[in-house]
Amino acid sequence: MPLLRLRSLLAVGLVMLLLAAGPFAALAQTPIRVGSKNFTEQLVLGELILQALAAHGLPVESRLSLGGTAVVRQALETGEIDVYAEYTGTALLVHFSGYGLDVPREVWSNPEASTALVREVDLERNGLVWLCPADANNTYAIAVRRHWAEENGVYTVAHLAAYINAGGRVIFASNPEFIDRPDGLQAFEQTYGFSIPRGDVFVLAQGSYATAQALANGANGVNAAMVFGTDGTIAAFDLLVLEDPQGAMPIYQPAPVVRAEVLQAYPQLEEVLCQVFAHLDGRTLAELNAEVDVYGRQPAAVARDFLQRIGVIR
Repeated sequence: MPLLRLRSLLAVGLVMLLLAAGPFAALAQTPIRVGSKNFTEQLVLGELILQALAAHGLPVESRLSLGGTAVVRQALETGEIDVYAEYTGTALLVHFSGYGLDVPREVWSNPEASTALVREVDLERNGLVWLCPADANNTYAIAVRRHWAEENGVYTVAHLAAYINAGGRVIFASNPEFIDRPDGLQAFEQTYGFSIPRGDVFVLAQGSYATAQALANGANGVNAAMVFGTDGTIAAFDLLVLEDPQGAMPIYQPAPVVRAEVLQAYPQLEEVLCQVFAHLDGRTLAELNAEVDVYGRQPAAVARDFLQRIGVIR
């Protein structure tokens, strides 16, 4: 067979093979765009995802610190990013809020039921796949200084409601989302029957380090603040997180959420990320967050050290 004809046949065969492979073959040539929100834990989780995928030879592109919850979720839905870590409670009460779902408390307060529901709804409606959630609950919480709690007998949100309703004043430090979101301060107020005048709320940075620091220092008279359940600042600043006996807050387990077509193009992505998230419990996440917020280390360095410790990076 003439050499030119042989080359032509090989070229045709290659084209047919690519066509048969469909869009996923072409997609597999492009980087996996890893996103995150713009607060400490999200930056750490984003770096863990980014570095773990890269360590396994997968092409990646950083889109970390994109913005708040709505910005990052929209980027995933529109295909501007391919994967980021989201929280089950955020999906149920924020992302799915317009779907007309009636999600009872016993579902969003149960980790297994929450995960099952978000997986089903997001895959069916948005083509998004929730992988393995971490055994951690980064819920919204209200914290006070320990000595203030002891002086005023405030150890739960119910106690805080009684204190406010009896005329006690709370100067509250919050990030913007906790004030605006239905699963934030509003949920606590509605569940426990109290109200903090918005003129007594100081809205600070997106994350929770600023709110915890304001509380610890008593800046501007702040005597209560929003924190996240896995914040490293809670122990470092000797804060007391008020118990939530009536379950105003849902379970917020972080999990990698990836576009289905990207997972089909890179099926090994699931095993890689599940290996990482299996090592993340609440205490571990709090320690990683503290490395950044308390000790001033960079999220990328904290993530790298952790991945080396669990054997993902050698």
